[in-house]
Amino acid sequence: MITLYGYLPAWGLSDMSPYVSYTDAYLRMAEIPFKAVILEKGDLAKTPKGKLPWIVDSDGTNVDDTQLIQYYLEDKYGDKLDGWLTKEQKATATLIHRMFGECWYWMAVQTRYRRDQDFAIYDPLWVTFLSWLPEEQRRAPVEAFRDNLLTQFWFHGTGRNSEQDVEFICRKLTDAMSDLLGDKPYLFGDRPSSLDANMYAALGHCAMTPFPSPIGQYIRAKPNLAAFLKRVFDKYYPELRKDREAAEAYLAENLKKPRPNDEHADHRLRSLFDPAKPKFREVS
Repeated sequence: MITLYGYLPAWGLSDMSPYVSYTDAYLRMAEIPFKAVILEKGDLAKTPKGKLPWIVDSDGTNVDDTQLIQYYLEDKYGDKLDGWLTKEQKATATLIHRMFGECWYWMAVQTRYRRDQDFAIYDPLWVTFLSWLPEEQRRAPVEAFRDNLLTQFWFHGTGRNSEQDVEFICRKLTDAMSDLLGDKPYLFGDRPSSLDANMYAALGHCAMTPFPSPIGQYIRAKPNLAAFLKRVFDKYYPELRKDREAAEAYLAENLKKPRPNDEHADHRLRSLFDPAKPKFREVS
């Protein structure tokens, strides 16, 4: 049996990471037996590349990176999710997979890392993930992890845009996904593909989490995307229903709180990258 190493389940999602959630959804949809395991002591240094997800197959094979894991599973267990697609549909899926991994991920990062009030919702999960450390030693690595993500956010380029610019881009991507899905149960018809597993994880981590971001609100306002998320959840994650209901209640509370759009809301990113005092030499 495959062992899938992740962070922590959260909010009715299989993991606090969209990448781990994607691999989890793929395994469930492909009906490949696996067990999900929280990485021991939260020590990413124990993983091959210092990141999750990471799978270990019954024969000892180690694979990490969501796309490499998918390719491995297809080669080892047969292409159960995409084998029925046309050549054109497979090409479409391959390209959109990279959109989720290289572009959409930063939309999720904005919803939880950029603002202090949002990160305060996320912070307890990181503290729990590091619960093996003495309590007084947990704060520093959590803050360092946030700054590391914001640094990547900045150098990717997305973080150099204002919150409103990122939200505008995200609305365009959301519209495209809604149009591609249309009134079908899944992206390519009546059967799920690997792309459905990825879209569920990507959209779910923005729309099914308790962060009061306009990004999540826009996704939830799309009837076909909301129905898609519910359809996948009901079929593949019924055991997480209580957690899902608790997350919905938490979100409702957070949506009632004021959300000012001023410079202070972005102070953490600005403190790292003050345009007047760059901390890093730009490389052209």
